[in-house]
Amino acid sequence: MSGDLGSGKNTLGLLKWLFSWFVDLEPAQLKMINFYVRKTGHVLAYGLMNLLWFRAFREQAHYGLWRACLWSLGFCLLFSSMDEGRQWFYASRGASISDVILDMSGASLTALLTLLFWTPHPKAVQISGGTGRQTRRWG
Repeated sequence: MSGDLGSGKNTLGLLKWLFSWFVDLEPAQLKMINFYVRKTGHVLAYGLMNLLWFRAFREQAHYGLWRACLWSLGFCLLFSSMDEGRQWFYASRGASISDVILDMSGASLTALLTLLFWTPHPKAVQISGGTGRQTRRWG
């Protein structure tokens, strides 16, 4: 969505069409809803991105809790900066530090919640042979 397709004009048109099925809103109301939907999208997208990076670092790279959290935040900052920098080149878009701050707010909130509530599941290893299914918990 960082290209021309995700511009405010295009999302406003989509929201106008969507809301036309339910209510008749004033243009100022639609613009306000468009603004908040777009900003909420930043927070949610980068919150999800942080969670996915965290899981990747924990499960694939076998990083500890804090290390995985910091690396995932670093990658979110890198992608957010690159995304906003890319938008600089579109006439319908514009780069914004406030959007990077919003992105990192979503990523940081997810990181905080992950640190508070993450409980890793013990890995189950299948042991072949014998009768039935046998598993041994490694933990």
